[in-house]
This record gives sequence, structure tokens and C-alpha cells, in this order.
Amino acid sequence: MNNLTTREKAMAFGILLILIIFLVYFFGIRILNDNYKQYKEELKTLQDRKAFLDELKTENAKTEEEIKQLNANIEKIEMSFIDKLETEVIEQYLLNVFEKNECPFMSNVDSSDVTMTPITLADGSSSDNAVLCREIEITYVTTDGFLPTIYNGQPDFKDENGIKSIDLINEAIATMGSEEFELFYGYNGFLKSLKQIADENKDCIKVVGIKAESTHGYMTLTATVDFYGATFTNRVSIDNNKAAYTWWSGNTNIDTKGGFIGRPYLVENEDSLWHHTTISAKEVLSFYDRPFTPWVINAYFTKKLQEQGTISMVTNGIYAIGNNGSDDANNNNNNNNANGDDFTQASDD
Repeated sequence: MNNLTTREKAMAFGILLILIIFLVYFFGIRILNDNYKQYKEELKTLQDRKAFLDELKTENAKTEEEIKQLNANIEKIEMSFIDKLETEVIEQYLLNVFEKNECPFMSNVDSSDVTMTPITLADGSSSDNAVLCREIEITYVTTDGFLPTIYNGQPDFKDENGIKSIDLINEAIATMGSEEFELFYGYNGFLKSLKQIADENKDCIKVVGIKAESTHGYMTLTATVDFYGATFTNRVSIDNNKAAYTWWSGNTNIDTKGGFIGRPYLVENEDSLWHHTTISAKEVLSFYDRPFTPWVINAYFTKKLQEQGTISMVTNGIYAIGNNGSDDANNNNNNNNANGDDFTQASDD
């Protein structure tokens, strides 16, 4: 190297510099250029991906809002139906409405399920969801403007010792036709109740029938009310609306030792409001099926009821009024108690 001339040395350094520049380009700048192109393409891909995701995010937000709105519409439709159709709750609701509107004398109430058309899907199959309808027919009576009234067993005609008093009964009888009973009531309260019921929930409570009939000096007033509910397999809404017709709002601490279910031929439970009363004659004097007894005994029992009367037949004459249990007295008493009137126990003398 020392023997080279200055010119040769310059040429050698030039060649070395060119080689270094080549190597730097080949192994550095060229690779960086290639990487730059690659990174640039990747950046464009990522930017395109980000734009797609941003658009998807916007669409998702719109979709979520649409789903939210759809769920709100579904909830509105679901809540237009009664969540639970419980007969005892519905009947309690109706009874309370009529009672509060001065129409307390209920004569009869019946419930039944109305068959609804199944929901057909687009493919022709039947949906698991279904519309339900519970129909209540309830009958009230007006007063007659003449006879004294009784409601929920009051007045009970018992004296201070809790014993039935003939004197109190006679006092009540003496008030027949008095001025305090001249005002007929029940009809206006019936109409007021129907309007209140019709306005309660117009989506799912419908008054579908009204009937007023004159009979025996007073009127019977019958209303038919339909309550609509539904079953949803994938329910969206939660029914927290504790309306009077969906949630029990009556007493739950009732003393039932007096008995509330069923009516025997003769009520001898001292705790019962119907103590010392008999079943209505129309419920037993015809031949009714009694699956628990042989038919021949049933026929004999019915025949004896018709001949002797309920009290005489089921008590062997120990209950009577005024004749120490004779058949005639029992027959007369049974006629007087054909609709479950009170009777008293004969004294030994």
C-alpha cells in the first residue's frame, strides 16, 4: 500500500468508497425501501381496515339503537296483555269495583276460558306464543225498595251472647216497607262500575256483554267482562305493574276456622257464618249424581228429602221450630229454609 502512488491510492479509496456505498445501498437503503413499500402497503391495509371497522361501529350503534327501539316496541306489545290471568284475583277486582260503587249484592259469578285462534307463522306453522282470554260473567241485583237488606252476614240477628234472637228477626221483619228502604239502589252503581272497568285498561279488559232483567220486584244485572293475557316463550318485558286485576290485594290473614270451602247439608260449625242453616233445597231435592255413594242409596236419599225435607232427613228431626221435631214442623221449616234460611234448635220443653 505504501508503494502505491498517490493517484493509485486515491483510486483505491474511490473504489472502496464505491463498494461501501454499494454495500450500504444493497444491504441498507434497498432493504429499507422494500420495507417502506411493505409498511406503506400494510398502513394502507390497516387504514382500510380501520375505516371498515369505523363504519361497522357506526352500523353497530345504529343496529343497537334499532334493537333497543324494537325491544321497546316488543315490551309495549307484551305489556298490552295481562301477564298473569288469575281467576281469584280478577274476581276480587270486580267485586271490589262493584262494592265501592254501591252495588254490593252479588248473585252469581262464573269464569271460563275463551278459545283463541292460534298464532300462525309465515311458514305456516303455529307459534309457541299464544293469546289467552278469561271471561267473567258476574250478576248483581238491585234492591226492591221494600225489604230490609243484609250484606256479608250483617245484620246477623244475634244477641249480646251471640245467640240467634227471634226478637231481632221480628224487629227486622217489622221494618218491611218502611221509608228507609224506599230508595232503590244498585242500578246506577252497576253502570258506574262498568264504565270504570272499561276505562281501567282498554287494551286488555273489555266489557263484552250487559244484561238487565226485571224479576220478582227487583232487577238482575249481569255483566260479561273479558280479560286478555298472553304467553311469550322469549318474553322481553318484566311486568311490575301491580294492578288490582293482576296482583292479590285482598286480606291474607283470614281466620278460616269457620270454613269457606263447600256447603254441607247442615252447618253445625259454631264458627261458621252459616251456623244453623241448611243447604238450599234446589241443590238437593232433584236427583243429582253423587259418585261417592251407590246410585240406589242416592235415589232413596233424594226421595226422602223430597218427602220429609232436608232438616228432618239429615237430623232425624232434632232441629225444628215449635213442635219438638215433628215431621210437619220439619217440613214447614224446610220450606221456609229452601234458600238456606236460619233455623233454631228446639228446646226440651
